[in-house]
Amino acid sequence: MSNLLNNALTGIRASQAALTTTSNNVANAATEGYSRQRVNLVEQPSAPGRGGLVIGNGVKVAGVERVYDNFLANSLQTVTMSEGRAQVMFDLSQRLDGLLGNPDLAIGDSVQRFFDQAEILNQDATSPVARRQLITEGETLVERFRQLDTQLNTMSNEVDLRLRDSISTANRLAADIAEINLRITTSSSDSPNDLLDQRELLLKKLGNEIDYTVVRQNNGSVNVLIGSGQPLVLASQSFELALQQNEFDGARLELAYDDGNTLQSITDKIGGGKLAGLLDFRDEALGRARNDLGMVALGITEAFNAQHREGMDLNGSLGGDFFSPFGPRVTASAANTGTGSVNATVADATSVQPREYLMRYDGATWQFFDAANGAVVTPTGTGTGADPFVIDGLEITVAAGAAAGDKFVVQPVKFATGEFVMSINDPAKIAAAGPVSATRSLANLSNTTIAPPGVNDVTDANLLQTVDIVFDDATTFRIFDTGGTDLTGPIAYVDGGDISYNGWTTQILGTPEAGDTFRLASTGGNSGDNRNAIELAQVASAGYFAGGQLSLANIGANLVANVGSVAARSSHELSTQSALREQVELEIESVSGVNLDEEAVNLLKYQEAYMAASRVISVANQLFQNLLNELG
Repeated sequence: MSNLLNNALTGIRASQAALTTTSNNVANAATEGYSRQRVNLVEQPSAPGRGGLVIGNGVKVAGVERVYDNFLANSLQTVTMSEGRAQVMFDLSQRLDGLLGNPDLAIGDSVQRFFDQAEILNQDATSPVARRQLITEGETLVERFRQLDTQLNTMSNEVDLRLRDSISTANRLAADIAEINLRITTSSSDSPNDLLDQRELLLKKLGNEIDYTVVRQNNGSVNVLIGSGQPLVLASQSFELALQQNEFDGARLELAYDDGNTLQSITDKIGGGKLAGLLDFRDEALGRARNDLGMVALGITEAFNAQHREGMDLNGSLGGDFFSPFGPRVTASAANTGTGSVNATVADATSVQPREYLMRYDGATWQFFDAANGAVVTPTGTGTGADPFVIDGLEITVAAGAAAGDKFVVQPVKFATGEFVMSINDPAKIAAAGPVSATRSLANLSNTTIAPPGVNDVTDANLLQTVDIVFDDATTFRIFDTGGTDLTGPIAYVDGGDISYNGWTTQILGTPEAGDTFRLASTGGNSGDNRNAIELAQVASAGYFAGGQLSLANIGANLVANVGSVAARSSHELSTQSALREQVELEIESVSGVNLDEEAVNLLKYQEAYMAASRVISVANQLFQNLLNELG
C-alpha cells in the first residue's frame, strides 16, 4: 500500500514540476534571450519486494534543463560582432557618399564652373566683368572646400561622440556580466537558468559594441577577452575601455584598455562591433576622403598657380599665386624624447600620393612606413638639406637631435581642404596674357612668320628683356639687345625648330633672308593678349598627376568613386552579415525558442498525468478504508 501512495505522490510532484516549467515557458515566450526549459524526469531506483519481486518506486525530478546550443550561441555572438561593425560602416559611409555627391556641395561642379569661367575670360582677356567673375568663382570654390571641411569635421566629431557612447555601453555590459558571474558562482542552484539566459543576452549586446573571446570556466563563470587578450571580464571583476589622445594629434581619440594602472592602446586590435566600425570609418573612409579632397586642393593650387605665374596681368607684371600655397604638415610624437625636427616640402606635386607617412628613428637610421597599413616605404636620399629624403614628390629633411624611438608623421594633403584659400582679390592681377610677345619687322624681305613665344622658365631674370632675332642669312641668326650687342653669336637656323632664350621659347617658320628681324619683348599691360587665359582654362583637363595619367577632373571623380565604392562594399557586407545573423537566430529559435503549440500539448499531457496520479491516491485511500473496515 505504501508503494502505491509513494508512486502516486512522486507522480504528482513530477507533474507539478513539469506543469510549472511549461507555464514558465509560455509566460516567457516573447522574452528576449529566454531559452525554453524542460523537466528531466528519471525513474526512482526500484526496491526488491516480497518473493523476489521488483516493484517500481516512482519518479524523480532530476532537474530543470535549459535547452541551449553552445555552438549556435557562439555563432550568434560572432555574427553580431560583424554585423555591428558593418552597420556603422554602412550608416556613416552612406552619409559620406551623400555628402560628397550632394549637388549643393559637390566639389566637381565648383571646379568645373571655375575653369569654365577661365574659358570665358580667354574670349575677352581685358573684360572687367569676366575678370571679376573668375575671382568670384575662385572664392566660391574656396568656400565649397571650406564647407566640405566643416562637414568632415562634424562627422569626425560625431564619430568621437559615438565612440564615447559605445565605450560607456560596453563598460556597463562588462560590469553586468561580472555581476551575473558572481551570482551564478554563489547560486544555490546547480543550473541557474535565468541568470545564464541574462548573461547570454548581455554577451550578445556586448558583441554589438566590440569583438571578444569568451572563455568558459568550470564554476559556471565566463572570462571575456578583447584586443590581444586583455580581460574585459575576469570572473566577478570587470575592467574598462577608455579613450586617450593620439600621440600625434591631441584632438584624435584612440581606443584604450584600462587595467586600473595604465592605458594600453588597442585601436588597431579591434575587429568587430560598433567600435571597430567607427574606427574603421574614421581611419579608412573619412581619412581617405580627406586626403582625396586634399589632392584636389593641392592639384588646383599647384597647377593653376604654376600656369598663372607664367602669365602677365593688366598692370604689365608677371602673375603671382592665384591661390595661397600650402605644404605638408609634420607632427612629432608626444612621446619623443629627442630634440630633432623634421621638415617636408612638396617638390613635385604631380607625384604626391593621398597617404600619410610614419617616420621612426632607431638610433642610427630613419625608417619610413605607410601610416595606414604599416607597409615599409623606401625613400631616396639621406635626409640632409643637400640630399633630402624623397618620397612621392616630397622632400624631407631632418635636423640632428633625434633620440632612438622618436617618431614623426608626415601628412602631405590631409589638412589641405581647410588651408585652401585665395591669394588675390584684384581682378587686374589675373595674369591672362602671355608675358612675352613677338613681332615681325615690317622691313623683312621674306614671308617667314614667328610663333607666339611660350614660357619655359618664368624665374629667368631676363624673361622680359627686349631682344631682336636677326638673320645673317637663310641658315644662321643672332640675338641682339636693343643696344645692338650680339648676345649669342651665330646660331644655326632650323625651319620650325625651337628657339629658346631668356626663359622663353618660340619658332620661326619659313625661309628667311639676310636682315630679317623679329623682336621679342614684354607684352605689357592692357594688351588684350589671352594666351595664358587659354592655358589656365586647360589646367583642369590636362594630365597632371600620376605621370600625366590623371587630371584634376579625374581626381575629383575618383574621390566620389572611392567613397561610393566604400559605401557599396559596406552595404553588401551589412546585407551578408544581417542574413547570417537572421539564419543563426532562426536556428537558435528552433532549438531554444518556445513553441506555444508544443507547450499546449505538454500542458495537456502533464495535466492528465497529474490527474492520473491523483486518481491513484484516491484508489489507495479507498483501498485503505476498505481494509480498515474489514479489520474493524
